[in-house]
Amino acid sequence: MEGTWPLRLDGVECGSVTARRSGAYTLFSARALYMGPLKRISLYGPGGEAPLGVLAPDGDGCALERRLTRRELAALGGAIDYAAESGGVRRPDPEPENDAGDAELEAAPEEGELWYSSLDGSLSRFDGERLLVALPADRPRVPDWAKGVLRRINGREYVVFPR
Repeated sequence: MEGTWPLRLDGVECGSVTARRSGAYTLFSARALYMGPLKRISLYGPGGEAPLGVLAPDGDGCALERRLTRRELAALGGAIDYAAESGGVRRPDPEPENDAGDAELEAAPEEGELWYSSLDGSLSRFDGERLLVALPADRPRVPDWAKGVLRRINGREYVVFPR
């Protein structure tokens, strides 16, 4: 198993995890531009979670290297989707699309709203009180009480989170 996957901390993609064969093991190297409190991270796949360890401060961010056996990787169900904080809940597969019951999107953004884009497709802006992070979502489904988090920005659907 070799490849590179996104690393998400506090709900924001801020780094990556790379895997390469190293003898009988798979060597995972994680690197993130993150300067917050120490985080224990795991790999997530269709079958569940495989713990990697604690990210340690390293120059401009934090890093981690860990060797895992095939047995330790078996919990992932054969594939890796992403890496994130340990103990996270794996999101279920999306339900089939259905036009009935889709949440209504909030009206167009206020005039003068300036959103800053990131390489990962997310947007951010400061609303005078807090940082707002908007993650792109295709046909998002949220409960009725959370409809206020859905926004259409520049013709695309986003889920907006305060940070």
